[in-house]
Amino acid sequence: MRPYRAPWYFQDGFVQTIAVSLLHSNAWQQYGERSPLAPPLPVPPWQEHVFAGAEGVPIAGRYARQTAGRPRGTLIGCYGIVGSLEGSWYVHYLARKAYARGYDVVLYDWRGHGKTAELSPVPPSDGWRDGEDIVRIAEQALALGCAAPAVAFGVSLGGQLVLWSLKAARDLHSDVLAGAVVLCPNLESNWSLANLQKTWTGRLIEEALVQELRREVARRLRLYPETVPAGVLDRVRFIRDFDDEMVIGYYGFASVEEYYRKTSGLYLLEELALPHLIIYAADDPMFDPRIVGELEQRSAANRCARLVITAQGGHVAHIGRPSGEEDEFWALNRTLEFCDELTAAR
Repeated sequence: MRPYRAPWYFQDGFVQTIAVSLLHSNAWQQYGERSPLAPPLPVPPWQEHVFAGAEGVPIAGRYARQTAGRPRGTLIGCYGIVGSLEGSWYVHYLARKAYARGYDVVLYDWRGHGKTAELSPVPPSDGWRDGEDIVRIAEQALALGCAAPAVAFGVSLGGQLVLWSLKAARDLHSDVLAGAVVLCPNLESNWSLANLQKTWTGRLIEEALVQELRREVARRLRLYPETVPAGVLDRVRFIRDFDDEMVIGYYGFASVEEYYRKTSGLYLLEELALPHLIIYAADDPMFDPRIVGELEQRSAANRCARLVITAQGGHVAHIGRPSGEEDEFWALNRTLEFCDELTAAR
């Protein structure tokens, strides 16, 4: 595997995280698929579709099938904690690169996000139920003509959802997934949310995420006011406030701490029985640094795991030094290499 080397101007994880997010996100918001920063590849021929997730929850998504040649398989992409499919540039970049490489692709808005939030008031579950959603999406994508096998991909909290999908595939005795790739996955929410409060950079990151979550609450108030506790917007000041007010009661948890302990991906790692690649940066400013040691120990105990921890890379960035052989999107290129291995084996 080609090693990751950060450019000199991205040696700091916080700087890379903020700069990459703002630069690419703003360009995508302004230009969409015409963004000059996106990989210069054809846009997949998207078709909109509403999938049925666990318990029949409607999941808004889109898929694109290869129009010529034999596809390698199907890649299913999941973005992070906030936002929507329309604005999630990172998974769109991967979709474009994957389609050009010969994959069918599926993207979707997960529970409580984007168009899915308009179809149903069911909240996200940080993977606990969203994992089965991914398995059901994969099954239905193949029924629509997408190629087997399917590989799931997720970033940040979406990476945690994808880890749960590997557990769900085992529990459901489903062979639809060949494996998964997760980039900078959320792994221990109690630790990491507490860690964000220790530094001004962490508090800045959480404040930005909370503003997005408050927009989700406002939308829920508009669409499904009967499902929103009175005065909730005044009480959502931290990420855990959102889960306390909007999530745990629906799924029957007694406390946010219990909910985070149940859903955190760290405690799944030793039992996952499908091949998976975890790419993680030691300087990721989103998460508690002690996760690195736990991640190494737990992944080492699982022969299905391949772990790549880089010294630098930030959060959902890993922008590298472009060369004549590949572009700057180091993590996306490693993702596709691993997908090639999985689909060739199947």
